[in-house]
Amino acid sequence: MIDNLMTIIIRRIRPNYSPDPNVSTSVLIGWYARKGFFPLVRGVLFRGRFATAGFPVFLGRRVTISYASSIRMGSSVFIGANTNINAFSKDGISIGSGCTIRENTWIQCSSSPANPGAGLEIGENTYIGPGAVLGVGGPVAIGADCQIGAGFTVIAENHQMGPEGVSHSEVMRKGVTVGNGSWIGHRVTIVDGVTLGAGCVVGAGSVVTKSFPANSTIVGVPGKALSGSTQRPVQAQPADG
Repeated sequence: MIDNLMTIIIRRIRPNYSPDPNVSTSVLIGWYARKGFFPLVRGVLFRGRFATAGFPVFLGRRVTISYASSIRMGSSVFIGANTNINAFSKDGISIGSGCTIRENTWIQCSSSPANPGAGLEIGENTYIGPGAVLGVGGPVAIGADCQIGAGFTVIAENHQMGPEGVSHSEVMRKGVTVGNGSWIGHRVTIVDGVTLGAGCVVGAGSVVTKSFPANSTIVGVPGKALSGSTQRPVQAQPADG
């Protein structure tokens, strides 16, 4: 009976996810207490600080959120342990339902009140792996149903180059867009001004410095397009509590 109840709860939160039937009930209880129950309690306690938030919201241990009133999120959103979010920006942060942002992620929308960033949008059911760094100077839009590996870096601004070198005060903020259904490998960096069309695949360790159309396969430093693209659905895993 307990097994059936846990399965119902899990499928309510993650409709396409179910545990291995061979895993014991005691393991499941311990696993979901750490990754589900305690993060759920934190989410309930913090939920009223967001501009809007669906239910449930899961927050891992030692999550730090500044300017939470600038964040709008859907339901079944997981934010992993030790994540730091500064949401102060012109348009705030929007996180779609079913998103997972794994542990040790750093999201900064502004480094100074004098020059706030544009804002961040993450579409529904997108998974962002551990240790991501999102510098939101210009607008950053990550589409729905994306799978993004660990160590993902977005830099949505760039310092101007003048006759005497790099300017410390003048920056360009064109923004970064990642299209729906894209696959991004581990430790990929995307710099300011890049737009990736829907269904792009970016190989691990690539540095993307220019835009690519939909369904491109991109590898290397700097990233270059290869012919063809293979896409398969991957189920995102819950954030570590």
